[in-house]
Amino acid sequence: MTALAEDLDTHTSLVAENGGLIAVPTLAGEYRIELTGLSRAFILEKAHALRSDADYQFAGFADWTPEEVAECTGLPLAMARNSQSRYATEPILWDDSEARLLEFQNALAEWKIRIVRGGRFLHLMGATDKADGMAAVVQQFKGAQPEVAWVVVALGDSENDCAMLEAADIAVVIPHPEGARIDPQAPTVLHAPQPSTKGWNATLLNILDQYD
Repeated sequence: MTALAEDLDTHTSLVAENGGLIAVPTLAGEYRIELTGLSRAFILEKAHALRSDADYQFAGFADWTPEEVAECTGLPLAMARNSQSRYATEPILWDDSEARLLEFQNALAEWKIRIVRGGRFLHLMGATDKADGMAAVVQQFKGAQPEVAWVVVALGDSENDCAMLEAADIAVVIPHPEGARIDPQAPTVLHAPQPSTKGWNATLLNILDQYD
């Protein structure tokens, strides 16, 4: 995400890993990492112990080479390698039964680890979500400029985006060709005309036009 921020020439806080961490820019031009939930090291310790004990069939970013991550995600190799440098979540692909997934989920819950379905992966993470990360960043903006009537826009296409979308003033649902349709309850809900970046771009430009 820091590489994307550099490309966009933006210098605000970044929310990553489903809201599990916030990267806050410092005066030195670097980022200070703040975890909002459990650490990835703790999540991996518990999940891999359960896999070893009960032979659950799954694999995730911690198991794969950068080349394998690139193949699963479609990311360029350099970005795939960067995506393995995680702090608060672990994306996995489940290759076992739904009944066994429920067992695994219940076992993880004893340590406050939950499973959230994304567009492609299951995400092992703590109790925080994207809404918590967004709220922290929104508070930074409001604290810096309390006189501004801030309007919060959130965009998402998956189940793990719903809490964030519902915490926004304007929720933009991006259609996901492989995922189930989500129906967030927000003050204003817009549906992008296309999936992925094209839908994101078109809808956000329309919103900006309204506030110009």
